[in-house]
Amino acid sequence: MSLNFSKHILWDYVYQQTPTGEYEFDSSTGDFTLRDKNEFISTILGILKQIYSNIILHNQVKLKEPDCNVILLDQALMKYSRDIYGETRLKARIEHITQLTSTANANLLKFTDYGFKVDSISPYVHREIAVLLYWLSVLKPFSVQPSPDMLDKMSLAARFHNEFISYLLAQAALQIYNLKLTVHKNENNFFDFLYDLHYRNISRSSLEFCLDNYIEDI
Repeated sequence: MSLNFSKHILWDYVYQQTPTGEYEFDSSTGDFTLRDKNEFISTILGILKQIYSNIILHNQVKLKEPDCNVILLDQALMKYSRDIYGETRLKARIEHITQLTSTANANLLKFTDYGFKVDSISPYVHREIAVLLYWLSVLKPFSVQPSPDMLDKMSLAARFHNEFISYLLAQAALQIYNLKLTVHKNENNFFDFLYDLHYRNISRSSLEFCLDNYIEDI
């Protein structure tokens, strides 16, 4: 997995950011510069092909090309970015309004007064991964079509395919922080984790709490 991909997927999918995370503004509109979504999606599709190649080699099965519903993936990434970067977007817009006094600016930045459900100023990485997994599991953009005799060979990769692939994408995204998910180290825990993501209505906060115990240094 590439480090460029790792850094890319956990950044704001909708609006362009600098390498240090600040938002870029469009001089013609005065608003954020839009990110090139097509380039972002192409990067993910490239990573998916790598993942599928590894699944084929490991399980010795024949699979079709990765089946990714780009519309659902787009929606999942937009919702992830809204949840994680919502406050950061607002903070950047407020600070970009130069006519505000320092006192007015400080007052507007009192986000706790506004009742945001998700505090997204400098969120912990397990919150970012939890929200990413949540929306990928809710919208389920990934699917696979193995032949019936391949289902047993593929095991969890076939039974909970969308969640399995989402887990691997999240694993790749953590590389930039020299971190890794460890849920898969226990087969029973991993089955339960994927099962719950696939079938149960798990909240983002529950996922965040769970993942706090399963993200470790590489």
